[in-house]
Amino acid sequence: MPDALPDSAAAPSSDEGVAPRRRTLVVKMGSSSVTKQSGPDPVLLASALESAFTAHGLGWDVVLVSSGAVSSGRALFARSQDEPISSRLAAAVGQTVLMGFYRSVAELSGSLVAQILIGESDLASPRQMSHVAEAIRHALDAGVVPIVNGNDTIDSAGSDNDGVAGGLAMLLGADLLLLLTDVPGVFAGSIAEGVHLDELGIAELRGIGVQKGGTGRGGIRSKLKAAELAAHNGVSTRIAGARTPEVILRALESPGPGTLVRAVHAHPAMEQRWISGVATARGRVEINLEAERSVHSGSSLFASGIKRVSGEFTGGDVIEVRALSGELLARGVTRVSSRLLTLVRALRVDEIARVFVAVLAHAAASGADARPADGERPQLARALEYARALSFEHARAVAMEIVGLFPAESISALLGQGAEEGELVERYTRLVRTLAIVENQHLSVFRD
Repeated sequence: MPDALPDSAAAPSSDEGVAPRRRTLVVKMGSSSVTKQSGPDPVLLASALESAFTAHGLGWDVVLVSSGAVSSGRALFARSQDEPISSRLAAAVGQTVLMGFYRSVAELSGSLVAQILIGESDLASPRQMSHVAEAIRHALDAGVVPIVNGNDTIDSAGSDNDGVAGGLAMLLGADLLLLLTDVPGVFAGSIAEGVHLDELGIAELRGIGVQKGGTGRGGIRSKLKAAELAAHNGVSTRIAGARTPEVILRALESPGPGTLVRAVHAHPAMEQRWISGVATARGRVEINLEAERSVHSGSSLFASGIKRVSGEFTGGDVIEVRALSGELLARGVTRVSSRLLTLVRALRVDEIARVFVAVLAHAAASGADARPADGERPQLARALEYARALSFEHARAVAMEIVGLFPAESISALLGQGAEEGELVERYTRLVRTLAIVENQHLSVFRD
């Protein structure tokens, strides 16, 4: 088999007496590929499913992640009524239409397909996703092709099926992720005038511009993001045109169609896969060089090394850890919210203590002055001004988060009991020394 795939994706062994290792391919088909203006494209759907059956005979287990429920539902309603319908209703109707096509094609060859819908609550739960993985493996073991889609009928924002496909590929320890789109791969520059890229390295992904079209939510950016994360988790990715003849089978050969992004690390241990790649990252932090070195040496991540905070997240969410250049360094479970982290980023321990006391005083409506003194570092001045500008409601929310971190001291401060401000700052200074934003046991670092 091809040199275009990593060693883990090499052809199964044909040694006598040794059962060949079956490989896993996750294929994502976008809305703009699966559907036409009139509804689902039966030729493309049939070709994809027949290729999955053929690949199974070649030693590959294939999981299809199929978008198109919303666009299929809208197309069906457009033929029968003029009134617009909600995305939820379109998804509910369109999903049955899509599965009807898949089931009809499977029956012609005496095969079976299984429908698996993944919702936001599943993506937020390691336990739920382990159940999803188990169901998929059982289907594959039985020779059934799983057809996966986001559950757009109940999800508020709709599903990013590029992310769903990438997450499944990482969770299953897949050998290859194939992201099909309505263009024949990734281009340097515009699709019309740019140069087609046969292969992309991790460092090159961030420099690719936006290429978007069709009916779906995706676009090249979401595919490159999925490919970047997959590469760090031991999965190579191909981005190729859905209408390339026999694209699924050709992706297993060398040279394959489209653009290849090679895996740069091995598959992580099973217990690390949730943090490392499967969970949806709710935000990101960018860290300085000193913090980068510490994280790579096995240390936890502390506020002093965090330069920028993006996104909205709460304690317990998975976040990305990136270098200031944008390079993805790690993913981890944060102990604090984005609001609190924005307050304390880039601060020293004693400065964090002062900010905590200022927030607690603000939340307790004590009237304490949180203004910085002359000669304070700009970082502390910024944080104190930010704390003063918090609405009472937001100050209370941050204060309750501090209470959760340090209950005894914080409750006393909120009630205005016990120590003076200076003594409280000293107490918090001692406590904050051990406050990691992401503890090392909940940090998955991508090492070169």
